[in-house]
Amino acid sequence: SLGAMENKGLNFFQTSLIATHTDVTTDITYDLVEKTIAHEYFHNWSGNRVTLRDWFQFTLKEGLTVFRDQEFGACQTSPTVARIEAVKILREKQFREDAD
Repeated sequence: SLGAMENKGLNFFQTSLIATHTDVTTDITYDLVEKTIAHEYFHNWSGNRVTLRDWFQFTLKEGLTVFRDQEFGACQTSPTVARIEAVKILREKQFREDAD
């Protein structure tokens, strides 16, 4: 869990994601805050159904939302750099055998 949950018309966030302090918060944390808030906000466009009918609805809802928040993040910096970072995360976390 990244510390947030979307609901129809209301999003919940951990205080660490919205109550940051400039003296102790790193750029990486600010990026996480931005990405998490964007992800939950984009759920408003791709659906906020509390109970999904099946796994297909879940993957479709999350897939569209992740696509939108990744496109948003890419627009904030460079699309090429954002794609390289996304692939690095996939290789390190999801496909650990390819991390080397």
